[in-house]
Amino acid sequence: MSAKAIREYHGKKLVSKWLPSYSQSVKYDLEDRALLITPSSLRPEDPASFDALAAANPWLLETKLVVKPDQLIKRRGKAGLLAINKTWPEVVEWVKERMNKECKVEIVSGILDHFIVEPFVPHKQSDEYYICIQVIHF
Repeated sequence: MSAKAIREYHGKKLVSKWLPSYSQSVKYDLEDRALLITPSSLRPEDPASFDALAAANPWLLETKLVVKPDQLIKRRGKAGLLAINKTWPEVVEWVKERMNKECKVEIVSGILDHFIVEPFVPHKQSDEYYICIQVIHF
């Protein structure tokens, strides 16, 4: 059986779009404010690229943020690849320092080129959940 991994960004978009339709009488109010920063969405050396992202997503300037690579990397926090409770200017600097740079996590190395930015939601570690959705086709 084969499996296709998808980015965290796309998984969250799928869940926020379809969970309310399939949850019957249970109401889920899912926030789906998220931004996927890719090499095609900006040029890190050009400040206007980040300004354009902020103009298209004004919430980036109104709330504290979380930013992390969205590249199927496990244990990002332990590898120092997670920035929490940051302002948009801090996120911009954090991404610029890492975009298109090689990174090694445990025994795997690669180029960081996709980042997800989301609103920061304070919570306890015990309140954090991970979801794994597997679809089987015959």
